[in-house]
Amino acid sequence: MNFLSCINDALKTVHKNYQLLFIHFFFVFFSFFGLFFILSIPLGIIFVIFGIDLTDMLKGSFFEILLSSIHLMKKFLIFAIIFILGLLVYVIAIFSLWVYIFSGTIGVMCDYLKKGTLFSLRNFHKYGKNFFWKVSFFGLFSAIIFICLTFLFGFISEVTSKIVNFISQYNHTLSLFFNVFIYLSMLLVGIFAFIVWITYTLFGFFGMFIKNLTVTETIRETKKLIFSHPKSIARASLLCIIYILAGGVILSFGSLLAIIPHIGTVLVAAYQFITQFAHVYISMIVFAAFLSYYINLDTSVVKSEQDQVLAVEDSQQQTQNPPPSELS
Repeated sequence: MNFLSCINDALKTVHKNYQLLFIHFFFVFFSFFGLFFILSIPLGIIFVIFGIDLTDMLKGSFFEILLSSIHLMKKFLIFAIIFILGLLVYVIAIFSLWVYIFSGTIGVMCDYLKKGTLFSLRNFHKYGKNFFWKVSFFGLFSAIIFICLTFLFGFISEVTSKIVNFISQYNHTLSLFFNVFIYLSMLLVGIFAFIVWITYTLFGFFGMFIKNLTVTETIRETKKLIFSHPKSIARASLLCIIYILAGGVILSFGSLLAIIPHIGTVLVAAYQFITQFAHVYISMIVFAAFLSYYINLDTSVVKSEQDQVLAVEDSQQQTQNPPPSELS
């Protein structure tokens, strides 16, 4: 399977359905300024109106700061509750909007890659609505896996740091060697675990749309697919490298613009919008390439299974109907 053909299919998919780029760009824009609006206004009120209280509170000892914090929380408890509830509503709204847009995006891309159907708001809304709960539950399941992996690596890092500190009391050179060795090993294992996780997550989402699997079936079938095709992890690694390199090139242009005197700051501010759009474009290309790879992989798997079924049927027919023996 030629992976360059998948990238070519991804370019065609994104260019023919360019409306998806603007949808995702406005989602990023809305998410950022929505968070800025939610956080800046309440924090601004706290530091402007109650700034003197906060300054005086930080001047005392630890116990005085603790008591002052409790007094401040009692004094402005209603304000804190409103702030937490507003932030919670914002997170739920952003997550719901992301699931809707993500579902519609996969559906539109699948239609184009399999049938050549172009973008339409009707199809986008249909996929966003019909697959909303499936994508939500599997997304939460994938997020739980990521959180568990994060805690696991944090626990291992804490244990290894204690071991290195214990060894350093007796041999500094040996502790330095173990420190570097463990750091590099954790880095490589962490990168590998992240790539496996992102491969599992994307394959799961793709299977929901292409095979119309339930969440339980997705969890089981995706694991089997990755174990039977470990090359998919290498494909995901290649796409991650492409994304990192392309993002690095984009950021380097922003650093060069900042050097220009007088108008450098203005250019950088305008360039930030272009950078965000470029990141959305690269992300869509990488995502569509992996989707194209999954479709080709699934097609080859289905074809091989059909060939095996036909071979078994032919062998059964041959055993049931043996050829007539010649009479001597």
